[in-house]
Amino acid sequence: MDIKKVYGGLDPYATQRLQENQRAQQSQEVNRQNTASASQQLGDKVALSPEARLLGATMNAANAAPDERAEKVRNLKEQVQSGTYKPDIKKAAANLIRDDLNLIR
Repeated sequence: MDIKKVYGGLDPYATQRLQENQRAQQSQEVNRQNTASASQQLGDKVALSPEARLLGATMNAANAAPDERAEKVRNLKEQVQSGTYKPDIKKAAANLIRDDLNLIR
């Protein structure tokens, strides 16, 4: 026996959900068409959320800030290459634990 395309045989609300989904898709398509025709007439627009604006301002400020750590990084690279770098293991462990605790909170 072959049963094909049974909608709502076991679920009395399946037909209703199917119809609602079809209506929603049709309204989305109409909205897309209206938006497309409106943007063609008025030009494209971009709207940024406040979070996106804050992120952009933060990135601009970070990129504009002088690189004050460049000297420290250069010194550390030289120490690593020469083999004289001796990290503080206890400080590194404390920082790792602090970072893990911050992830839990």
